[in-house]
Amino acid sequence: MPPTDREMWLLNFFRNSELHGALLMGRLARSLSGTELLTNITRHCATEAHHAALLTEVIADLGGEVDPKTGTIQEHYSREGGVPKALVDLLVLSEVLENRVLSAYREQLNSAGLHPKVRVVLEEILREEEEHGAGENTWLEQTLRKYSAAEVADSRRRWSEIDRMVASQIYSQLDSLFPVETQS
Repeated sequence: MPPTDREMWLLNFFRNSELHGALLMGRLARSLSGTELLTNITRHCATEAHHAALLTEVIADLGGEVDPKTGTIQEHYSREGGVPKALVDLLVLSEVLENRVLSAYREQLNSAGLHPKVRVVLEEILREEEEHGAGENTWLEQTLRKYSAAEVADSRRRWSEIDRMVASQIYSQLDSLFPVETQS
């Protein structure tokens, strides 16, 4: 069964968001300092770019059109919370965003009728993310420990609230673009 228009839109949204993340990490890797931080940011850049490539390939493999104009999740965050100026805010936002993306991928994996090729790609992305670590030992967590606990907590509170708004907006946008009754 071919993917629905809704599924293709989501694949493009995921693809463009992964690519946006890769490009942001690439810019950071050219502007920050510190060997350990730059090693981690560069690896993160490569992982995000690899995920964008996997999603691009599955869209093409399914006969879909890659649409670079489909928005990104980062656009929603910046509309609601602005562009982070402090590195601590950028790191916290990256952490919040990673959690949101992984949740969305898991949700897709649990959806009925998911195309087998999409399933393979999303499972590979999740496997790679889990190999990079989750929870308290990620490079993001280790880097955030260098900031004051209060500063990190304030940033987490702010970006978590924005994250809830963004998630709601994205689901509303998706439902308005592809009403449930027209999905096939």
